[in-house]
Order: sequence, then C-alpha cells, then structure tokens
Amino acid sequence: MSESVILCEGFHDRAFWDGWLTYLGCKSDGFKPGTTGYPASDPWGDKVRGGQFAYRSKSDLFIRLRPCNGKSNLLREIRVRLSQRSTKPLRRLILNVDADTIAVGAPVMATGLRQQGILHRVQQLDPGASLNAEGHIEVDGGTVNVALIRWETTDPPAPGLPDQQTLERLVCAALAAAYPQRATSVQDWLDKRADRPPLDPKEHAWSYMAGWYAEHGCEDFYANLWRDAKLASELEARLRSSGAWQIAETLAG
Repeated sequence: MSESVILCEGFHDRAFWDGWLTYLGCKSDGFKPGTTGYPASDPWGDKVRGGQFAYRSKSDLFIRLRPCNGKSNLLREIRVRLSQRSTKPLRRLILNVDADTIAVGAPVMATGLRQQGILHRVQQLDPGASLNAEGHIEVDGGTVNVALIRWETTDPPAPGLPDQQTLERLVCAALAAAYPQRATSVQDWLDKRADRPPLDPKEHAWSYMAGWYAEHGCEDFYANLWRDAKLASELEARLRSSGAWQIAETLAG
C-alpha cells in the first residue's frame, strides 16, 4: 500500500488540479463530495475528508490532493508527510505553489520557491536526498520522488494578463490565447473602473469568470477550464513548457 500526494496552496489550486487530473484520465468516485460512494477510504482505511480530494490513476494507484491554506502551511506539510513515510509508504510528493515572481521587468527565475530550497528541507529528514537528472528530488535512494510545480508562464505582457506569476496568470494567458476578444474586454473593464484599487491577479481571473463562466461560480471556474478543448490545449502548451505537464502525466499514468 502506498500513495502519491499533491500539496497545493489553496482551494482554487485544488479545483484546477481536479479538472486537470480528470482530463488526464484519473477517477475520483467516492473520494470527493458529490461522487458515488463518498467518503471512500485511503489505502490505510482512513476516510478521505477535511478538504482533501483523492483519485485513482489510470493504473489504479492512489493519489491524494491536499490544499494547505497557504505556502507556509504547505512547507510544514512537507516535513509532516515525509516523516510518515515509514508507516504510510509514499511514491511521489508533488509540491505546487505560485511562483510569485514578476513577469515584467525582472528575471522570471530570480526569486520564488525553488527546488534547491525544497532539497534543503528534505535533506533535514534524509541527508542523502539529491537531485536527479530530471531536477526532481530522490529520497531514500529513489524510493520517493519529490517534485516542485510552480505556476508560471512565459507569455509576454498582454491585455487581460496580470504581471505576477500565479495560477491566475497561467489561466488568464490560456484564456487570452483561446479567446483574444475576451482579454481585450477584461482589460478595458479593469482600466475603466471608478476608484479602482491596485491591480491584483485575482481581479483578472474573476473578471473572466464573471463575464463568461458565472454559472460555475468561483471554484468550479478553475475545474471547468479543462472541459473546454481550446482552453485545455492552451493550458497544456504552457504546462509542458514549464515541465509541470510531464510531472502530472506520470502521476496520472
């Protein structure tokens, strides 16, 4: 018995992953509210609850998706889950964060949580942990694979895109590429607001949601992106470029 675990920052990341894993062929029956058989059990007999979702991969392996309510909690959960690996075997641990770098006017790779920072934390639990040829961390001689996914995209500045590298920027870039006129409308509306506050990435994303996906609400907005073939194609291109797609595809296989 073993599992793979995705630690993400929040519920909107969870919704995006839900749509993505479903798109890749994973099954969630019983493992999240609203599915037949909920709440199903994990490999050790514990019910999957508390905001966690879970899936069966195409090869019937157990995948746990856990929102951590912020980056600081996510970093703590790395230690917690790796400390449990002797009693609850772990195959893969995927850490997912907003890069939080600025795409305009600064080197994209200069700041934000990086794999080397994760390696330092992991080595406190396994001094022999090291980076492999793919840039992932191997723990216990390669028994456990730890990978970092940062939400970021190389799209240049454009109408309808926030500057900060976040899930919102990734999603808005895909929306702008698939539906350019929507991006222009979003930017026009943001620019013309009376007494407007400083721009935030969420304002961009929610503008697309309110304009074209309001019936889905805020959370399902992120899962629903994967149900649109044009958007799924644009998301895949960006996730492949960052290396995130390959990690998720292996997980879902």
